[in-house]
Amino acid sequence: MARAHGRRFSRASNRSVMQQLEADEAYFLTTLGHCDCDEPVGALHLGKPEDWDETARKLARKGWSEGKIARAVAQKREQAEAADGVKRRHADDDLARWRAFVDAVLSSGQTDRLGLLLHVYSGTLDDEPVVIRERRPVGRTEDRAGLLYGMEEDVLYLFHA
Repeated sequence: MARAHGRRFSRASNRSVMQQLEADEAYFLTTLGHCDCDEPVGALHLGKPEDWDETARKLARKGWSEGKIARAVAQKREQAEAADGVKRRHADDDLARWRAFVDAVLSSGQTDRLGLLLHVYSGTLDDEPVVIRERRPVGRTEDRAGLLYGMEEDVLYLFHA
């Protein structure tokens, strides 16, 4: 079922996560590869927005005129917005797959809930300490695509059938 949606269920053994789960809960990785770095899940909070004022200051330090700086910043902004639009269209497709995955798991009859936890690992999956900051229930009528895009790191989102 997971593979049909570009995911997998592979048991994970991070002790710190497993100690924070309920007795009837299990911990799985869903990524097909080494990481899910390019996935849109949590993308709203990941990454750093462009600081256009800093860009202008850097160009000014290089001796650029105000007019040239204004044109360059406007052009860079336009390019960034166009690239962001392309990313959003791709993200919409990927979020639809994630939403379909969640729906398939919940309608399978195998479980009545599915938890998703976003964590950006800097160490090994098994050994890195992870503290689940919150267990957040997700209502059946919530905008799942928007929720997936806006997931916060180290919050366990609990989707219910």
